[in-house]
Amino acid sequence: MKLRAPFDENTMSRLALPTAWLCALVIVMSPIFDWDMYWHLANGREMIQGGRIIGEEVFSFTHFGEKFENHEWLAQIIFYFIWQSIGPSGLLCLKLLLTALVVWLGYRTARIVGSQPWLAALLCVFAVLAGWGRYTERPELFSLFNIALISFILYSYRAGRLTRGMFWLIPLIMVVWNWLHGAVYGLGLLSLFVAGENIKHFFPKLRHDAINDRSVLSTLNRCYAITMLAMLVDPLGLRSYGMFLGLLGGENSVITDKISEMMPITWDNFKPFIFLLACATLLALRHIRRIDITQLMLLVVFGAMAIRYSRAVGVASIVLIPIIASLMTITIRQSVSRSQQLLVKGVMWAAAVFIASYGYIVKFVDKSPHPFGYHLNEIFLPVGSARFVQAMGLTGNYYNTGHFGSYLSYFLAPERKIFQFNLHSVFGDTYRFVKQPGELTRWNINYAIVGIQEELALFPNDQWACVYHDPLAMLVMRRTPQNQALIQQYELRFFNPTMPDDVLRKLEGDDRILPRLTEEMGIYLAYRHDEHIAERWANILAANPYLRNRPRIQQLLKQALEYNGGRLAQLAG
Repeated sequence: MKLRAPFDENTMSRLALPTAWLCALVIVMSPIFDWDMYWHLANGREMIQGGRIIGEEVFSFTHFGEKFENHEWLAQIIFYFIWQSIGPSGLLCLKLLLTALVVWLGYRTARIVGSQPWLAALLCVFAVLAGWGRYTERPELFSLFNIALISFILYSYRAGRLTRGMFWLIPLIMVVWNWLHGAVYGLGLLSLFVAGENIKHFFPKLRHDAINDRSVLSTLNRCYAITMLAMLVDPLGLRSYGMFLGLLGGENSVITDKISEMMPITWDNFKPFIFLLACATLLALRHIRRIDITQLMLLVVFGAMAIRYSRAVGVASIVLIPIIASLMTITIRQSVSRSQQLLVKGVMWAAAVFIASYGYIVKFVDKSPHPFGYHLNEIFLPVGSARFVQAMGLTGNYYNTGHFGSYLSYFLAPERKIFQFNLHSVFGDTYRFVKQPGELTRWNINYAIVGIQEELALFPNDQWACVYHDPLAMLVMRRTPQNQALIQQYELRFFNPTMPDDVLRKLEGDDRILPRLTEEMGIYLAYRHDEHIAERWANILAANPYLRNRPRIQQLLKQALEYNGGRLAQLAG
């Protein structure tokens, strides 16, 4: 993108952007995990193998063939291609790349509105920290990038720093965005920006950073009209946006009161964003006579949207970067006395200290959902249950908790179709069966992978047997004559991977229980990785050679080594 003239920066100022990159990448560097990631991978796999764009449900037996608007088809293909070519680390690298681009675009946008280098860098890091929960391996990454890109183009063009040819990329960006994640956020940003610039044109008293050249405003309006036309022609454009409105409320909405990302923000989970939004609001009130009407509209709309729907926190934080940057620039220019200048510097240093301390705590101290790391995190997933199902060759219809549908659609489907997934436009309320258990009868469920405590009431012990237990999931089978042999061999009587160590030690001390407990622990480790349980099992085998030498335990030890090492490898050797 061609800029008119580079900004004058001394050596110290040139360190601002690299510092922002480093801090932002540390913030988003988390173990690879997202509930929906595997569903996107499964869709990408089906599209690549089938050679067509999927716009219907293909992984379930309950809603097979039901149509939905797949606004993420291109992202799904990209995700699966990277996963197959590089592995999980490839998706992490994609996240880091897009985050770096978000920071670069946010930094350049802040500089365009007059921000000093270190203030621009500080705001970019603050924005990433404020929306850090949205930087996961999912198509939303492309929305974070595209909102930063559109913002950069609009502010650059308004300031006369971008060529007209580059400005005309907006229609193409918006259409492609519809294939990556859905360009609803971009539509809001573009519409508000165009509306604000036209309001300033007709009301000269509101002009502060307005477009002075009428031809530039005319180009902006023509570009907007062409963008809207392109999005209207696109099947996944404006005509399909009704599904987004359905998610925001109304009689048919089934998720706003159940899914955390569709709920309002809370102090406990969104402190950085609340501080960022409060900063923007206070600055806007402080300079209410000087604030750009376009930025005021963006602040009100995106701020309110993020407050009501926490899902929007990531994009709202990026939108706030140039708003705060321009208002802080006004503040700095008006700070003529030494005391005022010291106050401004003090506020900036306080923000930097908050970012550093809060970021350090949530990444390295607290048990946050996104700690620092780069490995594939499978602790929340029914990994062992899925492998057990495959190894035992289980057949028939099965029930699964909604958020497990993503993982199971990738690892069990299409051979074993799932029951449901958190695609609410297709499956509706995935928790409704707890209150309406009769609905399950018609599906003739043979086994179930359950991860919600309330759902266990659907599978009472006198009718169902637990044959495998992940840390956060249970595999239960219906007590039928056909399943009796498998249940007799694998039904869990004592072991639970989440049981406290003192309870486990007590069981280990009972010679009547120990043989069965040892076998159940071995079965657990035969299908998933667990360092803690592997260490406990190794201790039992080392202390009880008569158990270790049993053929069944030897078989399980060999299987467990596929996913676990450490002392188990020494015992096997």
